[in-house]
Amino acid sequence: MTMALHPKPAGAFRLLHTADWHLGKLLNDRSREEEHRRFLLWLIDAVQDHQVDVILVAGDVFDTANPPNSALEQYYSFVAALHRAGGCSLVVIAGNHDSAAQLEAPRRALQSLGAYVVGALPVAPEERLIPLPSADAPRVVVAAVPFLRDRDLRIGRAGETYDDIQTQLVQGIERVYTETASAYRERFAATGAPLLGMGHLTVLGAAPSDSERAIHIGGLGSVPSNRFPDDFAAILLGHLHRPQNPGGANSACSVWYSGSPIPLSFSEAEDQKQVLILDVNPQGSGELWGTTSVTPLPTPATRRLVQLRTAAGRIEETLAAFDPNTAELPTWVEVIVSEASTVDDLSARVTEAAAGLPFEVVRVVRADRLVPDAAERDTSGLSDAEVIESLTDDPRRVFEELLTRETSLEPARAESLRTAFARLLDRYHQQQESGATR
Repeated sequence: MTMALHPKPAGAFRLLHTADWHLGKLLNDRSREEEHRRFLLWLIDAVQDHQVDVILVAGDVFDTANPPNSALEQYYSFVAALHRAGGCSLVVIAGNHDSAAQLEAPRRALQSLGAYVVGALPVAPEERLIPLPSADAPRVVVAAVPFLRDRDLRIGRAGETYDDIQTQLVQGIERVYTETASAYRERFAATGAPLLGMGHLTVLGAAPSDSERAIHIGGLGSVPSNRFPDDFAAILLGHLHRPQNPGGANSACSVWYSGSPIPLSFSEAEDQKQVLILDVNPQGSGELWGTTSVTPLPTPATRRLVQLRTAAGRIEETLAAFDPNTAELPTWVEVIVSEASTVDDLSARVTEAAAGLPFEVVRVVRADRLVPDAAERDTSGLSDAEVIESLTDDPRRVFEELLTRETSLEPARAESLRTAFARLLDRYHQQQESGATR
């Protein structure tokens, strides 16, 4: 069942914005396949219930550049089911987790099913524009700008500082959207069809969760919300997993993150997950219905993620008293323990205390390990194994942890090493992406 939504205005063209599916995602060692299956079934129903004309997926369809076969099957099964349902197109751009080449490989076949896929940035700005429902009679023009990799935005040179890199990245992103808007003015502005921008990037002032990977060298590719051209009626983004409208009324155009449709980490446990609905004015005035009040449509919470806090001396009592209020699937719990000694085997205690209870404990962490930036985390008194266990799968955090231990490093030298490591990490991700298509 979907939440009640205002009726589709007569003659309007309705869009649904979603992003960051991360098909194939694991939470620790737990598969999210069933949650994704239920979301995609719900999405097909939502399209039919609310007369959606096009779905916009703003990147990170998959969690890795080499997704498991089960994730690929989910994606292609969804595209086929959407086509069979009839009347709804699909626009998909690549995110930083996706392999651009793999996503684009079946592009021509998918287009015959009404799905438009843009993995790598088209060189010609006009090729980034997708007029819908057709070029002859467009109701909306979508600027399908995929995740912009470092090589799309700048040419790296020896001796560059963090400030140099940041300036080049932001200017490069601005240039891409400016060129795309110029192509729209030349080809489609006279039709009155509004321009909607897609992207997969970070806007300054937006709030991340702990499940996003830094997407440019050192995380420097963050764009102010007022730097998008006024030609765009709205910018619909992926990458940040919390739904939000950074910049608000101060933006030159309306900037929106739909967020991920399911919580991808325990830091998102309290977020209301959603997709966004936009309606294009049927009068052809180039405006949207409710541009400043894009309508959220909550996605079903098929599984609860809960962060349960307790002191070491109250583990058994806290777990016994917890009411999981389980949804369709069993609740998963992260137990955060304070006041624990370094010799206390918390995992064993929690596992024993939770045996037979109506929820699953997925993760046990010490409260003093929750600071996301390793440079700010106090790891004194912890063994190397404990520190490594407390880090996520983000190699950047591991490197930051190592830098904090090198107390003799000069700040300038540390910054130089951080930049060099970020370059190597970016090269590694490029090689992983290339390997996904071999």
